[in-house]
Amino acid sequence: MNRIFKITVLISLLIAPLISLSQKSDPDLRPAYEERPEYMPWGGKHRNLRDEYERKIGTWKFYSYTHTLIAEVNYNHDVKHGLSTIYFPHNGTVKEVAEYFDGKKDGEYRLYYYSGDIKIEGFYSYGKRHGKWTYYHISTGEMKSEGRYNKGFKTGEWKHYNAKGELVDTYVYGDGGVLIMQNGMPVNHPELNQQLKEEKESQESLKNKFIQQKKSQNSNANTLPH
Repeated sequence: MNRIFKITVLISLLIAPLISLSQKSDPDLRPAYEERPEYMPWGGKHRNLRDEYERKIGTWKFYSYTHTLIAEVNYNHDVKHGLSTIYFPHNGTVKEVAEYFDGKKDGEYRLYYYSGDIKIEGFYSYGKRHGKWTYYHISTGEMKSEGRYNKGFKTGEWKHYNAKGELVDTYVYGDGGVLIMQNGMPVNHPELNQQLKEEKESQESLKNKFIQQKKSQNSNANTLPH
């Protein structure tokens, strides 16, 4: 029994340094240390965190020299990841709310006027505007324009309104954000049309070249002795 106990203790002593070494090599297990946000008001209890390599982790708060909260940002190893909220420094109202994933905007996005009224709302997909976006007038709060983005480019129908909420313009966008219609009328793009024409001519040339090669091969095959 004593022998088994001694063997167990010996194995534990041998394994312990290996476990300790593996923990130190894993960034997620390293202990974080705290620092008080600069200009935070007296009595504030929040602490910004860094990992062993001094990378920002968790929620960070930033203050102006007047001790006003101007930003709350979530980090993962020094990279924005999660919710980020920016405030106007003079009145403390929300200016921008955005979701981040691995350093890029990804998810719901909102931008506000100084008054606190909504200015823009939409979505990002890994750093690019994507899906429905809506813009609002500063004077009345009425919708200014609405439409959709596809990987950063306007796509489909976009409607524009005046400050009274009355529809004034309608635009239609094609591939790559190219405007193709305005208020029901086709939009002429000389440079784009020329590019499309050259591409079509190039395709026709390649097609004709391929046909000529096939004819030549068939002709040679027919002249070979049997």
